Formats: sequence, structure tokens, C-alpha cells
Amino acid sequence: MLPLFCLALLPPLEGLVTDALTGERLANVRLELPNGTSTTTNREGTFRLDAEPGLTLRVTLVGYRPERILLTEAPALEIRLTPDNLTRRDNLTVSADPFEASLTGSELKNLASVLADDPLRSVQSLPGVAANNDFNSQFSLRGAPFRQIGIFIDGILLRNPFHAVPNEPSSGSLTIFNGDLIETLTLHSSAPPVSLSDRSAGALAVQLREGSRLRPTVRLTAGAAGAGALAEGPLNRSRTASWLLGVRKSYLQYLLSRATTDPTLAFDFFDTQGKLAWSPTPQQTLSLSFFDGLSGLDRSAARPRLGVNAILDSAYRSTLLNLAWQYRPNTRFLTTQRLAYLRERAENRNPQLLPLARTYGGEWVWRGDATYKSLQFGGSLRRLRDEGAFTRYQFNPFAVRPLDAYRGTALRSGAYLEQAASYQQLRLTAGARFDQLHSTAVSPYASLAWQLRPASKLSATLAQAAQFPTFFEGIRLLPARAHHFVAAFEQLFGERTRLRLETYQRWDRDLPFRPFEEPRLLASGQIFNPPLLPPFRNSQRAHSRGLELTLQRRSANRLNGWVSYAYGRATVRDGALGLTFPADFDQRHTVNLYGSYRLRPSVNLSSRYSYGSNFPVAGFFRQASPTTYFLAPQRNGLRLTAYHRADLRLNKSFTWRHWRGTLFLEVQNLTNARNLRLDSYNGYNARTGQAFLSFNPLFPILPAAGVMFEWER
Repeated sequence: MLPLFCLALLPPLEGLVTDALTGERLANVRLELPNGTSTTTNREGTFRLDAEPGLTLRVTLVGYRPERILLTEAPALEIRLTPDNLTRRDNLTVSADPFEASLTGSELKNLASVLADDPLRSVQSLPGVAANNDFNSQFSLRGAPFRQIGIFIDGILLRNPFHAVPNEPSSGSLTIFNGDLIETLTLHSSAPPVSLSDRSAGALAVQLREGSRLRPTVRLTAGAAGAGALAEGPLNRSRTASWLLGVRKSYLQYLLSRATTDPTLAFDFFDTQGKLAWSPTPQQTLSLSFFDGLSGLDRSAARPRLGVNAILDSAYRSTLLNLAWQYRPNTRFLTTQRLAYLRERAENRNPQLLPLARTYGGEWVWRGDATYKSLQFGGSLRRLRDEGAFTRYQFNPFAVRPLDAYRGTALRSGAYLEQAASYQQLRLTAGARFDQLHSTAVSPYASLAWQLRPASKLSATLAQAAQFPTFFEGIRLLPARAHHFVAAFEQLFGERTRLRLETYQRWDRDLPFRPFEEPRLLASGQIFNPPLLPPFRNSQRAHSRGLELTLQRRSANRLNGWVSYAYGRATVRDGALGLTFPADFDQRHTVNLYGSYRLRPSVNLSSRYSYGSNFPVAGFFRQASPTTYFLAPQRNGLRLTAYHRADLRLNKSFTWRHWRGTLFLEVQNLTNARNLRLDSYNGYNARTGQAFLSFNPLFPILPAAGVMFEWER
């Protein structure tokens, strides 16, 4: 160590701290030396510090991975901090557009909620997204149900990406993928890209990160609903390979059994997820990502009170293997080849240990994608296998009543092509998708963007999308088709704030539905009693239209977030019934607000608020009194009451030596709003037409806490 008089002669260390992903200068970053000398960056992200060479500088900021830097005699220093959810790399591509990715960095963590720590909960707060069930990870887009939205992990379409009680619609759900392994979530609210297939309304693209190739790291988390561990690091000394492994175990069942009277919500889960990556040359990378999860329900303690068709226990297992090879021989060409395997098994049993439901689904997938300059193209093959059986029982006398049963295999193929071209302020993108499964679907795509001014942009998109039926619906039905039109205007205010106005139209046709499955009151006053197993038909057409207004600030400093309002109308015309009615997920007014503010280098405060005028109660119902319901001649005429929810969250980070920790404190439903969900439809009186519906309250005001500890060598 230099004497004090020598240290005084040294010039002060000057430096700059930036975000490794966006290149934005970071304010209020704490820099500390072992001798206790410390400082923070100013609003421009710069600092001055008296320091001698040979000391280790520790750099910390809540929401970012800490850095330790050995000081040299260089008078200036540039430090790049990596957001928590990204892989730390020697080189990270800097994005010039702060609005490029839908969700990344601290937004993913803050919006996932401490209670559930579920990445799909963060998507529920995005502009225009409607989600009015606190127990469920699913959401709707512009009047479309979740089954019309595709969830893709590294390009592979997931079948059922949830931990839940299988084949039990009233159960809660949590996403199967671990939020700590996700790098970005990108939501396509309309006109999904031609590279993403088999969903007609929208798509959510999930990109998994690799493990760190620089140094080993171990992260331990514990929250209100479960605990987990994550480990990562390099596989060899040359740092050409990495590994990443995460495990999670819930104790959600114990909390839900005390927070709600509905025992079907009290399920538990355990899962493992990870990724291996190896770059034998700088031009290519091999990777293997995997997931295996178990979830289920055990109601043995309530066995004496359960009916013959009640679930005593259930089990669900989901597995995914994804082998990928990426090759980039030069800056103009990139190709990625994937081979994946997916499998799902589920079973529900009654108190007599007889099967109520058994399902199995398996799939082999090959997918190839390539980019040459501004041309993108690719193809896929999917070998599908599905089977399932559903049963109901009655005693005195004992009888078995088979319900739905299905089984089959099929080969699904597809290809796409997309070309982009620019001329002055105009950019045109055109392409098409081709899909084959018992019938052929061609889906064209075209978009035009016009840069009116450096800060103003106008865009429009015309596209089609196809979604093929499942084996359960009848695989030889026609594919559902959606025609999209989207127009948007964007105005930037500085580099970090934008105003976006978007209007949309979506026309759906050939939607699969069972038009004669629901009882209803006929125009003659008689009651229609549905047959046992009415078939699915391509009987429905739908029309969704609306507009969305969003004011968004994307910044790593000070205020970050958005304010959005969406107005929409979604109607359905059923040709078999001869009726027009609101869609099951028609919500006229939706408000989503999110804000995050860093109070200190180690303290971050965030809040979210959601309002929805709410969805119809699916079926032919009307309300005669606050607790009495009857069958009606019109479908979806009864609606749930409006949904309100405000959450507040505080993150406090700590650092010492090679350890750091973060304390998460959250209050959900801060105003204690009384929100309801439809619990179940319990039948009807065939003589009077009275219908029996039960509704359950959602979360009351609910505090939660969690903690994360991370060790890094």
C-alpha cells in the first residue's frame, strides 16, 4: 500500500458506469474500496474516486449483478453492469432501442410478484393484456382466449406450460419455467410473426439465458410460496462452455389451504430446469436445455367428505428437451437448428382410487431457422401423439359413464419466408407461412413502417394466422383462421419516453366449438337440455376491434414504467345456434399501470395497478337476485363485477465480500378490493330453469416477503 503522501500525489480515478444491455448511463451506483472509501455516480453515470492501483473496487446497484474490478494505473475506467436476469459475458450486444424487448431486467422480477414469482404474471401487466384471476397465470389478448396464444421457449411451442391440477378448470396455475433462467419475454399482441406458428391470436416468445462463462455463481431464493436454488458457471478453463441448473419446490399448498376454502387450489410442484452450452469455435454454439416438472394434489385428509366424482389425488408431469446448434460463418448469415422432445402425463383419481381423467401427449419437433441479410426463412416438422379419457361414476346402482375419449397421431409440417426492404424513411416487410395437417393453410404477412420524423413513426400490418384443431376437438376439423389489421402511431419524447396509439381489427373464422353443449332457454320458453356428447364444429366466427393508448418510459434511472388504457369489443356469431353474443373474454375497458423508482443504490420501489371491466360468465345465464340465477336465451349476458388490484413492492439489496442478498417485501391488493371469479357451474333445474352458480373471492389484502442470497467466486 502506498504511503498517504504518495497517495495524495496520484490523480483521482475517473470512470463511467453503464447498463450492459442498453448502454444507458447509470446514476446512483455505489462504488466502494476495501479501505472504506466510497462514492456514487452522478446523474451522468460518472464518478471520481481517490484510489491506488492494486485495490479491488466493488460496484453495486439494486437489480444488477455486482462487479469486482482490480484497479490498474489507468486514469479512466468504464464499467458495464449486467441486469440480474442476463448472463454475464465478456461482450454483450448493446441495444440502441430501449423499447426493443417487451420485458427484461428488473421488470421481469418486479411484476412476477413475491407470492408466486411467476414470469407469466409479469406479462399480465403489459399494455392491453387482460387477466382478472389472481389464482391463474393465463391471460387474454384483445378478446381472444389463452388457447389462441402461443407460448414459445427458444422457438419451441409449449403444449401446456403450467403447474396445475390437471383437467380441473377451477384450479390455480403457475408457469412451469423458472423466471431466473429467462433473458427476455416478447409479447406479440396481434399478427404474430410468420416464424411462430399454430396460434391465431398472438404469441409470447421466451428466450432462455446461458450460464455464466466467467465464474461460478450459486443463488438461493425463498418466498411466500416456495424455495429454489440456481447454480451456474464455466465448464472448462477456456470458458467456451457453461452450465446452468435451477430447482424449485413449492409450499404453496399450505398457504392456499389457509387462504381459500377451495381445496382444488392447494396443489404443489417440484421442477428442475437447466441449460448446457458449448462453443467449439467462435462461429458455432451447441446447447441443450431441459425441463422436468411434477405437480399434483393430495386431498386424503378430506376423503370422507368427497363425492364419488371429486378429485382425491392428481398427478401431472411435463418434460422438455431442446437440442440446438447455431452457426454464424459471417455477419450476413445465421442458422439455428433445433431438435426437441415434449411429453405430458396427467391423471386424476376419485376417493375410490378410480380414474376420473387420464391424458397423455407427446411430440417430436425439428425446427430450422436461417437469416441471410434481411431475408428470414425456416421450416418445421412435428410428430404429434395425443390420447385421453374422461369418466364419471354413480352409485346405487354402480355405473360408469364414459365421457370424452380421443386418441391419435399426426405429422404436422410448416415453412415460412420473410423479406424486409428499406427505402429512405419507408420499411416494408412481406412474407408468408405454409402449414400442413390434413389440410393446407397459407398465411400471408405484410407490414409497412414510415418514419415521419426522427421521433415519429407510423406503421400498419396486414396478416393472417392459422391454428389447427387438437385431437380432443377433432383433428380433421378445419383450421381456425384469423385475419389481422393493426395500425399504430408512435411519438418519442427524448430517448426514453414514448407515446403509442394502436388500433386493431381481428376477424376469426372456423373456430371450434360445441354449440349444443350448454343448456339454455329457447325463444318458445322451453328449456333446451343438451345431449351427452355433442360434437365440436367449426361453427363460430368472431370479430374483435379496439384501440390501445400507452405512455411508457424505459430507463434504468429514476422512473421506469407505463400507463396504458385499452378499449375493445369482441363478438361471436355461432352459425349452428343462429346467435350473436359477446365473446367469452370480451372486456370493454382495461387499465394497466406499472412504475419503478430507485430510491437509493440498494433500494427500489415499484407498484402496479390493474383495472378490468371484466368478462362475461360463459353460458346462457341471467341474474334474478344477488344470489339467484336462471337460464337465458342469450349467451354471455351475465358479467362478473369489475376487477381492481393495486400492488406495492420494495426490494432492498445487501452486499458483503463474495455474497449479496436481496429482501423482497410486497403487499398485494393494497386497497383490499373485493374481486370475484366464477368457481363452478353446478347444474340447473330442468323444470324451472334455475341455474346454480358459485363464485369465490380472489386475494384479499395480502402481504408477502421473500429473500435471495447469491454467492459468486
